[in-house]
Amino acid sequence: MIRTITAIAIAAAAISAPAYAASDEFTMEIDLNRAQLQTVEGAKAEFDKVSEQIVEECSAKQSVFNLGQKRYATMLCEQNMMKKVVAYVDNENFTKAYRESK
Repeated sequence: MIRTITAIAIAAAAISAPAYAASDEFTMEIDLNRAQLQTVEGAKAEFDKVSEQIVEECSAKQSVFNLGQKRYATMLCEQNMMKKVVAYVDNENFTKAYRESK
């Protein structure tokens, strides 16, 4: 009985590790030209640029996991960071580019 519970606890910890890691708070600087946000096209270009920065940062942060866990953790990291960036930028055109990317 004890072995079963231990095995279940270890499996649960291994499965939840990427989710925990992806939920860790970390900060990153983004390169954003606010003047570009005045037009839809400019906001789309800035969104694409910021998205690439987030992908690179999240991928580097999750590099400690094996391939399957890394993909999942990186995906969660990217989603969470993009939501935070969109809220921080707080621009209608940038938000529209974000919504259209889904």
